[in-house]
Amino acid sequence: MRTRDPQALDNESVYAKRSHGHGGLSFLTTLAFLLSLLSLGVSGFLAYRFLNLQQAFSAVDTALNRNPAKTSPNVEPLPGQAPTQTAPPTQSSGETASQAGQLNQPAINQKAQVEIIAVNRIQNPNTKLRDFVNIQFRVRRLAPKTDALSYEQGVIYPGSTTARNPTTGETYPAVDRINRATSNISVSELNPNATADAYVWIQIPEGTSAIDILIPKTQAFKNVPISG
Repeated sequence: MRTRDPQALDNESVYAKRSHGHGGLSFLTTLAFLLSLLSLGVSGFLAYRFLNLQQAFSAVDTALNRNPAKTSPNVEPLPGQAPTQTAPPTQSSGETASQAGQLNQPAINQKAQVEIIAVNRIQNPNTKLRDFVNIQFRVRRLAPKTDALSYEQGVIYPGSTTARNPTTGETYPAVDRINRATSNISVSELNPNATADAYVWIQIPEGTSAIDILIPKTQAFKNVPISG
């Protein structure tokens, strides 16, 4: 039986230990190199982001310096010069008439009030002529709740409204009190200061520019202009 030389066995053991030591050192070196590359990449990315932010802030500062906020100075009037005032809006003829009380009239023996909202000329759907007038009005109860009103006493019939030519005296009835007018308004069912709106269509010649409006149980509206 052959036996190996003891000295040869010792040499092989020393060689294995040296080889194992070199392998561990190579792995650590590679790991350190990779960590260095990663650190370098992170540092470069942070530096790039910082540079972008710095450029953005610089652009904002430049824009603010070029366009400073403008404030309107308080202009003092010169001695003897009146301060500038904005002219009030021009009032329409309808607003003027309303202020004069022409578009508000008592109704049902002072227990209610009727206000003309609009009087507009519209097209006749049958002939295409503009000889129809749409009258819109609002009924307001003035009587307190304790003041009882019977239905017959407190009802207003929009379909029974008529118009009158203030110059010739010619009267014009409602076009269609069923389909072209609001149903009856019962003031007796309204609460105090509550309102109900109504309308009625009346056929009036195109050349007529103003009319008297006669609503049942309401004081007559005189010379009301027609718009449109």
